[in-house]
Amino acid sequence: MRAVGAAAGTRRKFMNLVFLGPPGSGKGTQALKFVEAFKFAHLSTGEIFREAIKSQTELGREIKMFVEQGKLVPDELVSAVVFEKLRVIAPKKQFLLDGYPRTIGQSQALDRFSEKEKIKIDAVVDFSVGSEVLIKRLSARRQCAKCKEVFNLVTRPPKKMGVCDKCGGLLSQREDDKEDVVRERLLIYDVQTSPILDFYKDRVGFFSVDAAQKIDQVYLEVVSKLKDLGLSSPGL
Repeated sequence: MRAVGAAAGTRRKFMNLVFLGPPGSGKGTQALKFVEAFKFAHLSTGEIFREAIKSQTELGREIKMFVEQGKLVPDELVSAVVFEKLRVIAPKKQFLLDGYPRTIGQSQALDRFSEKEKIKIDAVVDFSVGSEVLIKRLSARRQCAKCKEVFNLVTRPPKKMGVCDKCGGLLSQREDDKEDVVRERLLIYDVQTSPILDFYKDRVGFFSVDAAQKIDQVYLEVVSKLKDLGLSSPGL
């Protein structure tokens, strides 16, 4: 079985990560904590897409065409734009992939790319949460219409109900955070993305964490397990 990670206890200059998990699992929040604490380059497919479209690269123009037509961006194109970014970042900085891979095809493409470019994926972290918890989390989200800041009525409520703490704009619920839509999103995740767990589960460097815990508890658990796999503090 192909290994994902470094041998336990081995310290490397860089440690490259993949964060997996359904919508609302908190993997994006955890990614930002790791970026701040360990100086990872945070590679989110959404951000990469927006940057490619704004820069009007050839790949960006292709992505824009699919997005404007309301179609899913094909695996080959998603992988191509992620790999284009990795080729620039990977030689200089450790990275954290958030939102990629989403399908078996993308996982296989990442394997081939990693082997060809000698860019190692050291650990794959699965942020596991039950469906009912996810529905509660997502349906409680509110976003500022003005500055796009996101709040949560359960975990991060605004100081004044319906009003953004940051700019005073009005908060509202996004269409894709309504309960019926959330259930559909989770169903799509189960069909499309959950099989990736079987793809990685027997590899060195793969582990699951109970992401229903408090944010800081999840963070400390992930840090502990990654340090066992070779994660070093910045400057070490």
